[in-house]
Amino acid sequence: MKRLYRAANLIEATQLKSMLEGMNIDCFLRNENMIRVAGEVPFDQCWPEVWIREERDTTLALQVLDVFKHPLRNRGPAWSCPKCNEWLEGQFSACWNCGTEKAP
Repeated sequence: MKRLYRAANLIEATQLKSMLEGMNIDCFLRNENMIRVAGEVPFDQCWPEVWIREERDTTLALQVLDVFKHPLRNRGPAWSCPKCNEWLEGQFSACWNCGTEKAP
């Protein structure tokens, strides 16, 4: 087992866990309910953590973590709609103006 990430909140931890599970990485959360004891225990020790079970999944898990932490870095280049010439940011797969799909 290996700790992959210490999240700032449970929503963030759950989202990363879902992304990892989507890549068939066996993982689990720790400290899900520790926020209740913050103040009695150092605050950063109460943050939810995402752990992976298998060491062999580390490389892929770190790639998923990078996409999670930097989603806009992996969005691709901006593009122009071939139908209406609308300029679109790279994360969009279809034109918001006319609905035309981005060319492969």
